[in-house]
Amino acid sequence: MKLRPALPLDAPRLAFIEAAQPMSAHWGEKGLAGEIGNASACVWCWEENGAVLGFLSLRLAAGFCEILNLAVLPEACRRGIGFRLLSRALADVRERGGERVTLEVNVNNRAAISLYSKAGLKEIGRREKFYGGKDDALIMGADL
Repeated sequence: MKLRPALPLDAPRLAFIEAAQPMSAHWGEKGLAGEIGNASACVWCWEENGAVLGFLSLRLAAGFCEILNLAVLPEACRRGIGFRLLSRALADVRERGGERVTLEVNVNNRAAISLYSKAGLKEIGRREKFYGGKDDALIMGADL
């Protein structure tokens, strides 16, 4: 088991993981490859026995971090992978001078909301009908 930064060659696998989770951001392989190559972004992978099982993407600028995408293969869920990815990402952000973290999540994504709450993020706002003109986005955040 290891947590590591994503490499360009990981983009197809990350797109596969993302596609397996209906509530992920769905950037696709091209979008994920662009994020991996973006200097202001950080993409972390969780790997076991040579296979990437999950990832988290964030951006950090001027002390402000936004978590943009988090997905774990369905068969690997409920094993703490998402929490380890999130914990490591937040620790990295703190080490790099980050002061605040935010994210948005579909109000119907109870598993993700529970994960983010466990990591100390709180509801700070809401965007009505943000997802497909139907579901609200819950905005969560925390000071680091």
